[in-house]
Amino acid sequence: MRVIATAGHVDHGKSTLVRALTGTDPDRWDEEKRRGLTIDLGFAFTTLPSGADVGFVDVPGHVKFLKNMLAGAGAVQAVALVVAATEGWMPQTEEHLRILELLGVEHGLTVVTMADAVDPDDLDLAQLDVLEHLDGSFLAAAPLVPCDSVTGRGLDDVRAALDDLVRNSPAPLDRGRPRLWIDRVFSARGAGTVVTGTLSGGTLAPGDEVAAGSDATSIRIRSIQSGHADAPVAEAGARVALNLAGVERSRLVRGDAIFLTEQWTLTRTLDVALTLLEGERIDRPLRMKAYIGSGEHDARVRPLGSGFARITLASPVPLAPGDRLVLRDPGRDATIGGGEVLDVAPPRTATGAEARLGLPLGPRVLASHRIMRADEFARIAGLSQEEADGLVTTLVDAGEALRLAAAIAAPAVVARLRDEGVSELAAFHAAQPFEAGMVRSALAARLAVDTELLDDVFAGVDAVVLDEASARLASHAPALSGDPAAAAFLDALDASPFAPPSPAEVGTPAGIVRTLVRAGSVVETEGVYFSASAYEQAGRAITAAIGERGPLTVGEIRDLLGSSRKHVVPLLNRLDRDGITRRNGDVREMGRRAGTASTG
Repeated sequence: MRVIATAGHVDHGKSTLVRALTGTDPDRWDEEKRRGLTIDLGFAFTTLPSGADVGFVDVPGHVKFLKNMLAGAGAVQAVALVVAATEGWMPQTEEHLRILELLGVEHGLTVVTMADAVDPDDLDLAQLDVLEHLDGSFLAAAPLVPCDSVTGRGLDDVRAALDDLVRNSPAPLDRGRPRLWIDRVFSARGAGTVVTGTLSGGTLAPGDEVAAGSDATSIRIRSIQSGHADAPVAEAGARVALNLAGVERSRLVRGDAIFLTEQWTLTRTLDVALTLLEGERIDRPLRMKAYIGSGEHDARVRPLGSGFARITLASPVPLAPGDRLVLRDPGRDATIGGGEVLDVAPPRTATGAEARLGLPLGPRVLASHRIMRADEFARIAGLSQEEADGLVTTLVDAGEALRLAAAIAAPAVVARLRDEGVSELAAFHAAQPFEAGMVRSALAARLAVDTELLDDVFAGVDAVVLDEASARLASHAPALSGDPAAAAFLDALDASPFAPPSPAEVGTPAGIVRTLVRAGSVVETEGVYFSASAYEQAGRAITAAIGERGPLTVGEIRDLLGSSRKHVVPLLNRLDRDGITRRNGDVREMGRRAGTASTG
């Protein structure tokens, strides 16, 4: 199925044309029928003489309802621009055409309606006037067909032109990345929540688990209709109705999207290539209305040099590079321009944005994100995994990217990250000479990369050593010999081996204590610190006494060591863990490793 939107000035016969072609009145509301005025979107379907199925999205022509027109035009690929022979080109004809161009629509036809309401000379003049206004637009070379929807004149010509349009325009692209902008939400008796829209980018099927709305609510597709008939699958480009399970009707509104979470970036901040209508300019941050898909969004638009802007939306939407939007000034109620999305997850700082945004897609994404996972690259670039893999291969072959174990990055970025990492570690070691290394997550934060990608960054870099929790320079070996604070702490522990003071009581820095523990000079157990020699001496003394006297209580061991319960209980728990002793009720027995007490 192909979906075609109508466009044009109010009272130029869009709805009458759709009704004549399909037999369906697209005006759904009593008020529309009473006033003879299209207020909201209408929908109709027909089969053309060739057998091709088409769906129509009939949009309002009155400027008061332009928001609804934008909701209907935001997801279609083709248009029927309708101009009445009785009035000719009008303000909303012009604005609708400009909006369609801003949205990137490239295919369509023009229909001059009410042909029998004027004499032949006036009809010829009306067509010439329309052609003059279309000059330079995407419809300049498209068919222009006169007709009269009331008398039936020219309707067969319109159907033939629609057949040509379907035959000569590219089929909707299936990239395996479905997204449906919701243009209608309602509850159906016995079915629950139903949404309708024009599906793009991929297919959906009953049973699919999808996300919906700005909070990515998880839902399931219960069933699908297309063209008022049950469908086993919703195909790219089709008008579809989805019956949803797991979501209340009140949770969804026009402008929300149905999508697959792992394939799309929900974003509030996006960088765009800006197109402004004649006479318009944006030279400072402005509050605007942004029309994306079928939705209207409050937006802040900030210029980023020549031809680019950063847009911040009030709520997140699922977007990808290549998406289009329209910008309107709510104060003047005027369309000022639009934009093509270039980056859906731009850097926080806009420094160098103009140069970055002028790059092709692959280098542009890499320039924005330093280093990124391969699946993340596909999502942010708006590509299928297969397309992303092909683009990465091209970039690698051209020397513009490095493929790492789990990630990709520009070669210059990897080199810079490695240099920055070495510098960060050197500075850390200088400031914390007694620490064995820097916490991995802290280093990742300083480099602005994901913690799990550190291994990719430093793969093959002999100067940096990474373990599960920390990172250090290979040349760094915390040496405590001769350090007065370390010596003072060890002396204090040896002076009272079985009732040792705490580091705080001795005034020993935490970094020195951790280094002594890692080095095996000190044994830590439940916040109590023993010298390694005291721990071994205690193990030998306790096991010797058990060998002579049998199992011992905590009190007996306390008296044996001349210690206190505060120190003996943590000591015994550590000896139990190391297998030197074994607890049996209230007493300690020989452990399986008795006679081998060590710091383990």
